[in-house]
Amino acid sequence: MRMDYSKLELRDEAFTKDEFNLIVDENGVLKTNPRPENLAEYYNFGDYISHQSNKRTFIHRIYNLVKRRMFKTKFNLLRDHQSEIKTVLDFGCGTGDFVNYLKTKEIKAEGVEPNQTAFQKAKNNKIEVHRDLETIDKEFDAITLFHVLEHVDDYNRTLKELISKLNSKGLLLIAVPNYKSYDANYYKEKWAAWDVPRHLWHFSRENIKVLAEKHNLESIKIRPMSFDAFYISMVSETYKGNSKAKGIWRGLISNISALWSKEYSSNLFLLQKRS
Repeated sequence: MRMDYSKLELRDEAFTKDEFNLIVDENGVLKTNPRPENLAEYYNFGDYISHQSNKRTFIHRIYNLVKRRMFKTKFNLLRDHQSEIKTVLDFGCGTGDFVNYLKTKEIKAEGVEPNQTAFQKAKNNKIEVHRDLETIDKEFDAITLFHVLEHVDDYNRTLKELISKLNSKGLLLIAVPNYKSYDANYYKEKWAAWDVPRHLWHFSRENIKVLAEKHNLESIKIRPMSFDAFYISMVSETYKGNSKAKGIWRGLISNISALWSKEYSSNLFLLQKRS
C-alpha cells in the first residue's frame, strides 16, 4: 500500500528539526511546504555531505566510495550514446570531483556551484567553476545534474535555462531520488532522501517523463542507482535511532523489490535535446 504523502509530517532530521509537509504542484511533483525564507541557513552545518571533499565518518567513507564508482557509470552513459562528447557542464558540482574526473578523460569540463563554501573548495581544487548559469556564454555537448534538481528554486526555469546551454542534440543527465521506491514507502517520514527543506522538490519516474515531454526532451535511457538504496537506508535507520547495519538489509530488499516494480531508490535519466 502506497502512503498518503499529504499526511506525512516531515522534519529536518539532519540539522534543525524544523517541521514541514508536502503538497502537489501542477506537474504532479511533490513540493516541500513551507519554503524557508532563508534556505541557505539549512545548508550551514558541518555534516552536509554534498559539500564535503574529505573522507570522515563511516557514512562519509561509503559515500565517497560509491561516488567514485558512479563517476565511471555516469561518464559511460554519456559516451555510450555520444562518443564524440568533448564539453560537459556539471551543474551543482559541489567541490568539483566529477569535473576533475572528466578532465582525466580529456573532457573539457566546467562546473556551476552557488554555495559559497563548496564554490571556494572547487576553486581551490583548480576547477573552472561559475556561481550561476548567467555568467556562461557557451554551449555544451552534455550537462549533468546529480541530486541537484531537487534543490533548485524553480525546476522548470532551471531546466529551460540548462537546455538553452546545450548544443543541438545535446544530452542532459539527471539523477534524483524516487519517492515511490520501496525504501521511501518503508521509512515514510524518516526516509533520508526527503531531506527537507534542502530538497524543495521530490520526483518520481513519471514526473521526470512528464517534464521531459514538457521541455521537448527525448528520454533515451533510465538507469537505476542501486547503491543509493543502501546509503539512504543506512541514514534513515540512524534517524530512527537504529544501527546503520540495518540499512544494508533494507537497501537490499529495496533493490530486489525494484527488479519487478522498477521503482529504485534513485535513478539516472539520460535525456536528449530535440531539434
